[in-house]
Amino acid sequence: MRRIHYPVLLRNVEEAKAGTFVALFTLESTCRALLATIVPLLAYQHLKDAQRVTLLYLVLNSVGLLVGLTLPMLLHAVARRWVLTVGCLFYVVAGFGLAQADLIGLVIGLSGQVLGTALLELTINLYLLDHIPRRELNHFEPKRLLFSGTAFAAGPWLGVWLHKDVLENSTFCLVVLFSVLLTMYFWRQRLGDNEAIQPATGPPPNPLRFLPRFLAQPRLVLSWILAVGRNGWWLMFFVYVPIFVTEAGLNAQIGGALVSLGVAPMLLVRVWGRLGVRYGIRRLLVASYGASGLFTIAAGIFAGTPWIAIGLLWLAAFTATLVDGAGNVPFLRAVRTYERSEMTSVFMTFRYATSLLMPALFAIVLTMLPLKAVFITGGGVAISMAALSCYLPRRL
Repeated sequence: MRRIHYPVLLRNVEEAKAGTFVALFTLESTCRALLATIVPLLAYQHLKDAQRVTLLYLVLNSVGLLVGLTLPMLLHAVARRWVLTVGCLFYVVAGFGLAQADLIGLVIGLSGQVLGTALLELTINLYLLDHIPRRELNHFEPKRLLFSGTAFAAGPWLGVWLHKDVLENSTFCLVVLFSVLLTMYFWRQRLGDNEAIQPATGPPPNPLRFLPRFLAQPRLVLSWILAVGRNGWWLMFFVYVPIFVTEAGLNAQIGGALVSLGVAPMLLVRVWGRLGVRYGIRRLLVASYGASGLFTIAAGIFAGTPWIAIGLLWLAAFTATLVDGAGNVPFLRAVRTYERSEMTSVFMTFRYATSLLMPALFAIVLTMLPLKAVFITGGGVAISMAALSCYLPRRL
């Protein structure tokens, strides 16, 4: 699943530190991007039904949610360097599992992908929070998005093309290779003099402990809901677009190419950032959520004409990248400086909530309606986010 955003920003950081985290994020993003399209296609190939695929994601993402919520407590007893290493190992397991070309291998592979993402995402961000001074946390996001976005702009299509047209299982071999490279790079940096990768300065905050304080602040709750909506739309795009293309009788590569082209405008994040500065984040979110929702609903309506639907889905993804351009600014502007770390630990649960709530919603929809209803539902969610964005402060 696509998970590009992290609620952490950097500015004026020494080049060595910035380069270290860019490399870590890029290697991890490459592993996820290569699997982003091919895994839903393999799931659909084995299960023969979009609803069954949804239920599989729902069950395994529930496990990921449990792991994500208990990780802060686990890190009290286990050093995070070993948790990060185990996260890389899960990607190795994912590669080997998916290469087995059967249903059991699919379950093992998808489990490895979900758990690897959960472990790596948290540990890398904890290193970032521990070793970058707060006064320097500001403008690293565009630089990171440039590299991570490049991985996601190429990876979904590349993963399908390598597996289908070059050499079967070559995609999974690459995932194993990049996960091993990530492990080696991390340990090389940690054992050297790089100040960015050093032992933890303290245990990570437990999000459950600070939940009441988070819920008592409406602006933080609103920013969390908007993040769930944004992440949920992309989950829909990454999982169901390849399945839709396959159901329409088109080449699987078209699905991978559509996902890659949909993410590609993310590379214009600096332009979207300037639009946010000029017109305001509130207006940007209202317009981009609304446009993305309308294009997605239109794609569902025109699903019977696949090429028109494909064009509409790309337009929906293009406008959705404007939402990503605003990133987590509503949260960062709402959170108080003295409780930033604690509230961030709660805010980051939006990823786990998305991975549970959205598959559950789509599973219900697919029990009664065909696949195109998923796009209409996803578009409705995006329009709801546009309406909620109207409650953001006008000065934002």
